Amino acid sequence: MFRLHKARPAAKSSSGEKTDFKFSCFKALQVPRGWDKLSVSIVSVETGKTIAKTSKAAARNGNCQWTESLSESMWTASQDESSKEHDECLFKFVVAMGSARSGILGEATVNMASYMSSSDSVPVSFPLKRCNHGTVLQVSS
Repeated sequence: MFRLHKARPAAKSSSGEKTDFKFSCFKALQVPRGWDKLSVSIVSVETGKTIAKTSKAAARNGNCQWTESLSESMWTASQDESSKEHDECLFKFVVAMGSARSGILGEATVNMASYMSSSDSVPVSFPLKRCNHGTVLQVSS
């Protein structure tokens, strides 16, 4: 699901490291009838702003798949800090038919800090919250 690349800070004055996440192969399973064209938005929980959004894809036979990849960068504290755990970095995956305010099928919240130690691709399935249809969002690379 998440491929990451760690980069060193450009200036010595900045403490921390930049991590780039690449999200790809989005797929929604058990999409109910009536939800024809869907998109996935990645929203920062901290700011509430949409960071990236897929194009709309048609739902067929209860499945919806997106072909594009989305990328996001984040800065984390240096590992020489007293705590070796990374701060929480929460993102929401919002599956919707229209805008983020109307026509939302469901959403899943993920703490990206949980995936900081892995440099490999990790496929993950997220059951959508606020969705009473059992829809699941799969993300892999």
